[in-house]
Amino acid sequence: MKNRELDSARALYYGFFSLAFSFIENRENFQKLVEMITYLSKSPIEENSKSAFENIENFLKKENAQELLLDENNNIFFSPSTTFIPMTASFYIEDRDDGKKRVEMTNIVLKSKFRRDSQNFKEAEDHICFIFSFLQKLLNDENEDEIILEVFSNILNGMIDEFIESLHSHECSEFYKDIAVLLKVFIELERALLNVKSVEKKEKRVQQNIFQREKKEFKKRAKRDFEEV
Repeated sequence: MKNRELDSARALYYGFFSLAFSFIENRENFQKLVEMITYLSKSPIEENSKSAFENIENFLKKENAQELLLDENNNIFFSPSTTFIPMTASFYIEDRDDGKKRVEMTNIVLKSKFRRDSQNFKEAEDHICFIFSFLQKLLNDENEDEIILEVFSNILNGMIDEFIESLHSHECSEFYKDIAVLLKVFIELERALLNVKSVEKKEKRVQQNIFQREKKEFKKRAKRDFEEV
């Protein structure tokens, strides 16, 4: 029997992670992130999650918290002067974006009633924000267990451990170090629920010189959103 309360909680976490990894310039979306953290922190999954939530809440109490978050997001995910963290499943398999995992994820999406809103979400189907948003949509719907398992097993599971490790150890990670803790705990819970094992750890890729240039200025990022057709 499906547990709708549990699925709703899982969906909320996926939505939270999708928003947390977005480039949040909009004050309304930033406030939404704060509210989600406040809500989720009331019922942490375990002790490590509890400590991580406390650290995140302290970070968000800073006077210029949104600006600090934008700066950290830019330094971790966009700046060529810091350690590169890929955000697409394809990169973790082929060391490039727009690879086989994007095609595979696109085909999975076509099995559902949901589609990528290309006007508002400019990233690829195998981008981590889209994957999280898609799983959130599926969990909020009913009778999508097979697609949820396919996305988690074939797309997310192969990239998520390296992503979390890179995020936690990144030289600019403060807010995202604790997000990495929350994500690790949540992914382990998902693996237990879905009966999916972690993939064998690969040799860590060497930082490429192309990502060691002078730090760039902020650029306006495309709004990330995911809506039904």
